[in-house]
Amino acid sequence: MRHAKSGSTSPSKPKSVYSDFVHSNLFYLFGVIFLFFLSNISRAIRWQMMMKPIGINAKFKIAFHSIMLGYFANLGIPRIGEFVRAGALAKKENVKFDKVMGTIVLDRLLDVISLILVFLITIMISSGQILDFISSNGNLADKINNIFNSKVFWVIIIAGIIAMIIFFKSKRFKNSFIGKKSFNFLKGIVEGIKSIKSVKKPGWFIFHSIFIWFMYFMMNYVGFKAFAPTAALGLKAAITVFTFGSLGIVIPSPGGMGTYHFLVIEALKLFGVNGSDGFSYANIIFFSVQIIGIIAFGILALFSLNISTKKLSDELQKQNI
Repeated sequence: MRHAKSGSTSPSKPKSVYSDFVHSNLFYLFGVIFLFFLSNISRAIRWQMMMKPIGINAKFKIAFHSIMLGYFANLGIPRIGEFVRAGALAKKENVKFDKVMGTIVLDRLLDVISLILVFLITIMISSGQILDFISSNGNLADKINNIFNSKVFWVIIIAGIIAMIIFFKSKRFKNSFIGKKSFNFLKGIVEGIKSIKSVKKPGWFIFHSIFIWFMYFMMNYVGFKAFAPTAALGLKAAITVFTFGSLGIVIPSPGGMGTYHFLVIEALKLFGVNGSDGFSYANIIFFSVQIIGIIAFGILALFSLNISTKKLSDELQKQNI
């Protein structure tokens, strides 16, 4: 297999990516995409469960394809996908955008909680590797500590909160068009978040929440088998790489590109995989799921929802997005 120079983490060249795929086991790669598909079936069902208590009886097909369309949009502009997802479903089901957005905020809050739990589990299972990562990236840890220990940082945060409180309590703002629009939007979001209290079949809700993240974990484990240098890695390595990679996707960048690669490479180094092979593995998983899977499902979603980009743009413009 042809790799970049040892330790390289520079952006991949088309020939290198092609070579990585040619020398991969396509059976396992399709397995990774299938697991991604299953995770989003569960996410769509869970989303339906969150919307029902606030009177939105969304069809599964529309919920699923709206999610995939959101992922598709994220490849171009980080974090725009959540708004596209809400706009697509609101348009197709003829419901209020802000209520739908509230359930998506709840969906993301549940993901944050899940990621924290996964991170804690990873620390317990791979504490030695985590400590190795921290010690080998001392400058990174120092920079993070310096930010949170900086008085300027906390002054800006506190000043920003005070300014927002004064701004939102201002009568002039409350009575303005933007003010009314903002309060109605926030009201809808709060209503959507509160829907979790009225979810029917909470046992199934918890099952889907666990299943989504279990599929993400299995995507990494099965992905290892697709690439010779990682094929022998076990469950401990899989959960560590999965956690690091998840953090890379969360950090704003087009689909997680760049941040995902860096953190996956660093995680694999902890288990003896060199930087060049780690970069190839990151390419294989990133391009099979983030690019091939999401683009394919995203284009399918556009046709299935039968919604033009102009109609979707008009829906988002109505919300001043």
